[in-house]
Amino acid sequence: MSEFAKLATAAGDQYLDAVAEMQENYLKSVAPVMDWMSKLPSMPAPAFATDLPTPQEMTEANFAFANKWLKQQQKFADRLFATPAPAATSSSTSRAKPKAQS
Repeated sequence: MSEFAKLATAAGDQYLDAVAEMQENYLKSVAPVMDWMSKLPSMPAPAFATDLPTPQEMTEANFAFANKWLKQQQKFADRLFATPAPAATSSSTSRAKPKAQS
């Protein structure tokens, strides 16, 4: 693994750790509100709402799409970088050297 890959991985891990910590703090901060809301009387959902997806269904669908997109992008990048570099053209390698002036 190159030094760049090691540094990029370490930086990415630090970022994800920080995000996870912020997410955990957010969940802890909204827990009392969610507890309070669960004690409120429930109301029947409007008729049109039965046809709407739940937040969980929307999350699952969006993450399924994102995962497919990332896999496709990785496959594209792998194929792109597996493509051999074009050979140098003969015109660029056979240029005549300028004659030295005397």
